[in-house]
Amino acid sequence: MAERAVQIFAILIGGVFLLSGGVYLYLGRVTCLMGSDFWSVYAFAWNHTWFQSALLKQAGHVTFFPSLIGLANLRFFHGDVQTLFFAGLGLLFITVSLLLIPIWRDKTISVTAKTLSTLVLLMGNFWMGRASITANGEFNCENSLTMNGAVLAFLLIAKMRCSWATAVIVVCAGFVASFSFGAGLAIWPTLLLLAWCLRLPRRTIVLLGISALAAAVIYEMLPVLPFSWPKVSEVSPDSPIGALTKFFRLVGSPVLYTIAAWGVEKPLTDLEQSFGLALWSGLAGLMLAGIFVIPRMVWRDLKSGLESTGLSLLIFNLFALTLIAVGRLKSFELAPFAPRYLFSSSLFWTSLILLAIERAEHLQWRRWPILLLPFSIAIFAWPAHYQAWFWCKNLQIMYDKDVTAMINGAVEAQRRQMLPPEFKQIFEERLHMASQMRARRLDVFADGLQDWIGLKEAEVFGTRHRPEGLHGQCSIDALGQCDNGAPAARVTGQAFKHEQSIPWIMVITDSNGVIRGVARSAPISPFVNRTFYQSKFTANIEFVGYIRDYNPELSYVVRSADNLTFSDEEIPVQQ
Repeated sequence: MAERAVQIFAILIGGVFLLSGGVYLYLGRVTCLMGSDFWSVYAFAWNHTWFQSALLKQAGHVTFFPSLIGLANLRFFHGDVQTLFFAGLGLLFITVSLLLIPIWRDKTISVTAKTLSTLVLLMGNFWMGRASITANGEFNCENSLTMNGAVLAFLLIAKMRCSWATAVIVVCAGFVASFSFGAGLAIWPTLLLLAWCLRLPRRTIVLLGISALAAAVIYEMLPVLPFSWPKVSEVSPDSPIGALTKFFRLVGSPVLYTIAAWGVEKPLTDLEQSFGLALWSGLAGLMLAGIFVIPRMVWRDLKSGLESTGLSLLIFNLFALTLIAVGRLKSFELAPFAPRYLFSSSLFWTSLILLAIERAEHLQWRRWPILLLPFSIAIFAWPAHYQAWFWCKNLQIMYDKDVTAMINGAVEAQRRQMLPPEFKQIFEERLHMASQMRARRLDVFADGLQDWIGLKEAEVFGTRHRPEGLHGQCSIDALGQCDNGAPAARVTGQAFKHEQSIPWIMVITDSNGVIRGVARSAPISPFVNRTFYQSKFTANIEFVGYIRDYNPELSYVVRSADNLTFSDEEIPVQQ
């Protein structure tokens, strides 16, 4: 009965993490390519072939395979970011599925260990602490495609001694991981170490070594993308102790995030003050990793199944974190607590729990405390999972306001002045790329809202207008500049239609009936806000818009424009 109860609770809790993670990743997904590296690839692809555009190095990374997905999205779906999100989410599901195959095939462990391992993998992969990567379609495609290649290689490496066809698949999977993201190069030392622990034939180890050398040479020889993100600042070489300390903090950052989430008054942005906690937890994690890895290297008795899966995941993510630490120390200052690094570091701790479950299967009286460990981890990680729901949605709302500015081709003067000098070149390049995307009606410009600006109301809506009970208030709260140098003004306010519904798309017209700008509400409906976020968001009733060619001597009004229908009512803009 105890075994059955553990299995049922493992399935239920794993399902909760899976469903809540999937739902809140979708609700908080990145809805634009704001700040995306794909913009540089797109800009190059306008005058070159897909192959030429994808096979270039960008900020130290070669993202050949994810770039092909992005270019296909550009060609067939007008750069729709939602398509990239679903592609990345699908790749994440594939990663989990491939990891579960050897576990459920393992006949040396109990069903209880298998269900607990499933819980751990679902929790580790759908924990919302990783949402800075998994909620972003582009970044998720890069990282999850890297994991797909790596996990496929882990799944088949033990069979390389039996078939050359399998060996070719493993090598190809290694190249997929290597050329999907920079950290994917960790696949080669991982495969070599696994081949040693599995006692694979010498010819197999030689094949993997040659493949690793070929991948490294190709990676180094590839040219750099012309529009690649420039180096902001060179970092002076750190002392060995300082570099090692930052690496320990990088490894221990998931523990720090989960502990900090339990402090009600301590937001995630203050985690950097707890250096000691991250340092010692990272050191403890690495010591545990050594306890699991070193005996397998010495005895070379690794078997396929749960132990092989946990050890493969552990070694790969350990090497990946090492590459991140070394790479960032060469060009940028390493920020060990940056949320984007949780993608790999959380999998490192996931693999330690998997190995603990496998070890518990060979114990007697100490078995149950270890088998109950995943439930403790689930409780421990839940506050950070829960808080990330709101962090992710807040970030989406912030990005959506930037999208509105892009559609209107306006930039706030204060925001431009706040940019550090070294970022101004990057900012200007982004504005130029945005104008190119606008001309080609891609990404946020695919709906054509920007084409309304400068036209008469009748030219856009014709006779499509009706009373909608529009009411509210708005005012100009910031001045700026258009992409053509003309003055611009930001308009914020609240608007409601009959029955308190909120208009999503609005237009700003001047006293001459010319559309001077577009306004949009936050991307969260009252139903979603009430059902999934306990009505904690008030930004959903606010809208933001911009007036192009702003003239303070003219009067401006806001009208609803949902479903290409003009509202008869208007809201005056207070100047």
